[in-house]
Formats: sequence, C-alpha cells, structure tokens
Amino acid sequence: MTMPSVSVPSLALSPMTHPSDRNPSGEKDEDAGSERVEGARGERDERAARAGQGEDPGGKTQRRPRAPTNDADVEHQLLQRDRMASLGTLSAGVAHQINNPLTYILANLDHVLRKLRTAGASDDPLAVLTSPEGEGLSGLVESLEHAVNGAHRVRQVMRDLLTFSQGNIEQKKIVDVRGILESATQMAWHEIRHKARLDRRMAEVPPVEANEARLGQVFLSILMNAAQAIPEGETEDHQIRVACRTDADGNAVIEIADTGVGIAEDQLPFVFDPFFTTKGDGTGLGLAVAHGTVKSLGGEIAVESELGRGTTFRIALRPAKTAIASNSSHLVDVRSAEPCRVLIIDDEKLVAEAIARSLADDNQVEVVTDARQALARIDAGEHYDVVLCDLMMPAMTGMDLYAEVMRRVPKLAARLVFMTGGAFTARARAFMESVKNPCLEKPLDMGRLRSLVARAGHAS
Repeated sequence: MTMPSVSVPSLALSPMTHPSDRNPSGEKDEDAGSERVEGARGERDERAARAGQGEDPGGKTQRRPRAPTNDADVEHQLLQRDRMASLGTLSAGVAHQINNPLTYILANLDHVLRKLRTAGASDDPLAVLTSPEGEGLSGLVESLEHAVNGAHRVRQVMRDLLTFSQGNIEQKKIVDVRGILESATQMAWHEIRHKARLDRRMAEVPPVEANEARLGQVFLSILMNAAQAIPEGETEDHQIRVACRTDADGNAVIEIADTGVGIAEDQLPFVFDPFFTTKGDGTGLGLAVAHGTVKSLGGEIAVESELGRGTTFRIALRPAKTAIASNSSHLVDVRSAEPCRVLIIDDEKLVAEAIARSLADDNQVEVVTDARQALARIDAGEHYDVVLCDLMMPAMTGMDLYAEVMRRVPKLAARLVFMTGGAFTARARAFMESVKNPCLEKPLDMGRLRSLVARAGHAS
C-alpha cells in the first residue's frame, strides 16, 4: 500500500499567523480581517507611543523589551524559540550522556591515583607496580585508556550540544551533512532509546552550503517527532531509520522514518504550517522552521505517512559549489619534525600546564597566564615558532594580542593558533571570520595539536 505524501512547494516562515487568528470557515472575510488588522495596528501604535514616552498603559514609567519590528525579527525569534524548546526537552538526555562517561572517567583515574600513591609510599615503587599479585603496569594503562575514551565521549556530546545551542544562525559555510545528521541522532538518542531500535544507514554525501546550527535543528526536530510518535514500552516492535545518500542528480538526500502512529491523510497538507500540531504539548513550530530552513537552502522537504504504519521525511539538498578540503594532507609525522619554541597563553593555569606537558617532550615550551606577559616577551625580542593563545581572556583577549602583534611583529601574527572553550561573543565570531589563523576547540585534540606544532617546525 502506498503511503500518501505531500511536498509543499514553498512556504515562507513569515508572516506567521496563529490558528486563533484564522477564519475557521476557510472563507474570505475581508471586512472582519480588515477590522482585526486595523484594530491591532491602532492598539500597537498607541502602545508604541506610550513606550516611547517610557510609560505603560497604566501610566507607570518602565523599560520595555524591544518588540519584533519586521518579519525577519519574528522569524529569528521563532527559530530561537524552537531551538531552545528542543534543547530543553533534551537536557535530561544530555546529562545522562555526560554523567555515564564521567562516572568511569573518575573511577578509573581514582583507581590509578591510589595505585600510584601506594607505590610512591613504598621503598621500591617499581616492584609494587610490577608485582605479579597486582594488575601490573598494563592494567593501569588500560584504566587510563578507558578514562581517555570517556573524555572523548564527553567532548563529542558537548560539541554536539554547541552545534545546536550557539552560533550566528544566519551564517552559512560548507558543512558535512552526514556529520550533522550523526550529531543530531546522538542528541536525540536519549529520547529514541526507550521507544525504538535505531537503524543507521549513513552513506557518503556531498557537502552543502548551510548553517550548521539551523540544519542540525531541522534534523533534530524531525528525530524528536519520530520518537514522540512511538509509544513507550514497545522498543522491539518499532524502528527509527536514519539514512543519507546521494541521488542521481548529485544531491544530498536525508531520510528519517519511523514506525509510529502516523499522520492522517487529511492532516498531511498542514504539517509544515506554523502552529499546526497534533501533540497536546507541541508548539507547532518545529516542522515549520524545518521547512523554512530547507527552502532557504534551495532544497526540498517532503513527507509520507500512513495512520498506524509510520511516517517518512525526506530532504534533498543541493551540493555546495566548492568541496570541503581534506585535512589529511596537513598531517605531519611528529617524530620527524624539528623542535619548536612554543608559547602557551591561557588564563587557566592548569589548562596551560597540561598542554605544556603534552608538548614538552619534543619542543621548548613556555607558559604565561596573561597575554600582556606574552606581549612583553615578544617586545623583548623572544622568538616563537608557534603561539597557542586562548581566544577569550579577562585582561587582554587573544583578539587584542593579535592586533598588537600585527602592529609590532606582523610576521609572528601568522603563527598564532587560537584556542576556545566555545564562549564566542559576536566580536569573537567576526574576528575568527576575518583571520586565517587556526582555532582549536577545547577540549583539544592533542594529536592534531602536536601535528600542527610539528608542521610549524618543518616550516621554520
């Protein structure tokens, strides 16, 4: 049996009208509509006049938040509202995904620390660590490896979360569709795991030009809808399939299908309408926002559904004109590189010292916790092959240091590598878009960092 489908050719996110403002008869009511608009406009003008004088309708002076002034403002607020609603729903799942690996990270580190303390307190530490009665050094190494793997899991969860929770939602760049789909699936896993089996079919797809946060929001909204369409307690009877592939025209095609309750045929034409929802607690914004985002990318979104059988959403996105450049050609064998002079600048002393320990075997490393100290060393004529600098610091930011270095020693500015914990301000985003310097996200990928420093050693 073929499931009924609908593909809406075009739907602007604005103007968005709440169902209570629509004529339920479906007939045109120009007089009523005109009266409602004019009345609302008159009220709005009167309120605006009072607000301009610092008064509310009761005559009390107060500051009011700026109301949306145009369709773009309304769309932006709705996008933010839907994204925050999704993240609120997922907060418990995110905590679960972080707390589980943190548990075995701390347990393994505590175990190793106790063993090392016991060995350190003995007359023959090496004998204690290699004793046949104990687990030996190999057991301690295994515990540390498990801790590192857990830390990588936490890092990935946080990066997935940042994909959806921050960033300029209008900025576009070349993005990896499959990677964003994987992140969205991971974010929704806590909702899915109690409802259905997950079937991943992730093939290679071409990169597209999009905003990572908005595209992730599209996938996340559909995944959450899929999970919520399936009753609890029937995990083995239900499935959510997440797939991506390349079609005959070279487009990236994403499909998210569930075996949930389905959508009635007479409701299918309205699923992308703003404020339309079949869920009692739904906002009715998720699919409308998804549709608007896909259309803004020149893509297509369609839905097929059958009551009692499930629903399939299919998205087709045009490939980007320029492909993502591979990073593999930039990897350098650390062992073959000349030692570098590295300056690390981070206001978190423990972070700076940990990075220094990781690089010290192959390089000459110095640490400062204030960019002004770094600038003083540079002014004194100190030479560095690489300067690792935190982007956001209280006294003097990495951006401020870059400006001063450009003014004083322009050649050194190209050797700055920025690090960030994700706390981007509008100024920081604009700065990183304006420079070509690398920016590494914390927690750092130490393998990538060592390769980057080694590459600087080859170049010097």
